[in-house]
Amino acid sequence: MRVTCERYHAILCVTDPAASIEFYTSKLGFRLDFTLGQPFSFAGVSFGDNAQLFLERRPPSPQGCGLYYVVDHADAMCDRCRSEGVTIVTELGDRDYGLRDFSVRDPDGYYITFGHRLDCPPEPDATE
Repeated sequence: MRVTCERYHAILCVTDPAASIEFYTSKLGFRLDFTLGQPFSFAGVSFGDNAQLFLERRPPSPQGCGLYYVVDHADAMCDRCRSEGVTIVTELGDRDYGLRDFSVRDPDGYYITFGHRLDCPPEPDATE
C-alpha cells in the first residue's frame, strides 16, 4: 500500500507567538489561520495552499533547523523581504543544486529559505 502526504506542517518552538505571527504575516506574507489558548500559546500560519507552519510557545531551538519553501518567484519574494526590512542572511543567487534562493532568519533565529527551480524560470510580471 502506498502512503501519500496530503499536507506538510512544520512546528517551530517560539518565544513569543504574537511576535512570530507578526513577522510571518506582515514581513513574509503568510496568513494567520488560527490561534489557541488565552493568551494564545499555539498558532498556525500558512504560506500558499499546502504549507502550514505551527508556532508553539516553548523555548526555541533553531540550531540545526531550517525551513525551505519552493516558491514561484524567489526574486519577488526577496524584494518583498527587503522592502519589509527583513535582513537577508544568504544573498539571492543561483545554486549548484538547481535552485535560485535566499535566506532570512526569523525572530527566534530559525533559518528560512525561499527559492525557485532554475529549470522552471519564473514568468515575467505582467506589470513590469
